[in-house]
Amino acid sequence: MGIEQFGAAWGELVNELDWERLGRTYCEGDGSTFFDDESLERVLETGLEIVDDLVAALPRGGMGRSLYVGAAVAELPLVLAESLALGREVLWLNLPGEEVDELRRALHATGAKLGLDLPLPRTDALATIADESCEHLWMTSVLTDPDAFPALHDALYERAGTELATGRGELADDRARADALVRELLRKAAPPAIFTTTDEELEIVRPLLVEAGLDIRVPRSETPSAIVGDLVRLARLARVNSPA
Repeated sequence: MGIEQFGAAWGELVNELDWERLGRTYCEGDGSTFFDDESLERVLETGLEIVDDLVAALPRGGMGRSLYVGAAVAELPLVLAESLALGREVLWLNLPGEEVDELRRALHATGAKLGLDLPLPRTDALATIADESCEHLWMTSVLTDPDAFPALHDALYERAGTELATGRGELADDRARADALVRELLRKAAPPAIFTTTDEELEIVRPLLVEAGLDIRVPRSETPSAIVGDLVRLARLARVNSPA
């Protein structure tokens, strides 16, 4: 039943979303061609591939709670699959903006039409989530976001001083905000847990694990994210001196 609900929700959501409006949040211009059929197929296929890996990695038979930070279009198949197909509670936090407004509108409309309680992006502070309450943390392509962390984006992608650099922000300020975000996020982990993130963000995460009392095991396998192309890995978190 959950698979059927997922398929129905995905199909209805694709029809409901204003893809031109969303496209404008990702690129300059009218955005009418940013999310074409090929890109949406890639979003779905990549999402389902990661879901398969997540099912195999999650402790306690897959039941529990997931926390997505900064998720958007690329994560739609994941939040729907976790909620509808796996029966997990999905919490979804992001910064306010036009993209979140459109995602929330379309998800609400889709859920109402199909009679489903779909996860909706919230703009609450991360501190509102109970500590040690989530077996899956998701943070991909957040600390490299050129708008939220422009100087850190340049540093982590090794673009500083190049034509691809944003040339904005102060690295020390960005790093301090990133460290604070990761510290707060790690407090939400209920080990053994999965932390899905990217290679670039692991550079920020690793130094903060010791003070959090956590070990991390990062797999060699990775999946390129559907839109940005960052390498996504499902790392395992465990308490120090505890089995992963």
